[in-house]
Amino acid sequence: MSRSNLFKFEDAPEAGPNVYVASLPMGIASSSALLEALYVELQLPGYFGFNWDALSDCLRDLHWMKQRTVVLRHGDLPHLPEAELRIYLDVLSEAVASWGAEEEHSLAVSFPRDVRRNLERVLCEQTLK
Repeated sequence: MSRSNLFKFEDAPEAGPNVYVASLPMGIASSSALLEALYVELQLPGYFGFNWDALSDCLRDLHWMKQRTVVLRHGDLPHLPEAELRIYLDVLSEAVASWGAEEEHSLAVSFPRDVRRNLERVLCEQTLK
């Protein structure tokens, strides 16, 4: 399965009574700004370490969330250097894949439809390296 298939490409993800939607703004241009936005929007715990490993750990836990389903909605593809963007997309895809149907939480990640090609290009180039 392609890692991009783990993501949803939609302009408005589904919301519901047991769904928490964390919306990231457009124009995020650094990993520090991205990690800060994720901290705020996902209501990450105070011990969050503001690095990729800490993000991975938190996205695979979600114990602090009351809602069962957490949707991370991106306003666009973050404008990070390509190596950092690959790391971020890896963290997201691995976190989404780690949640099973019988678990207490689930994680969905959505991007606008118009970034799909660029996202798939970044993931494809990583696979080729």
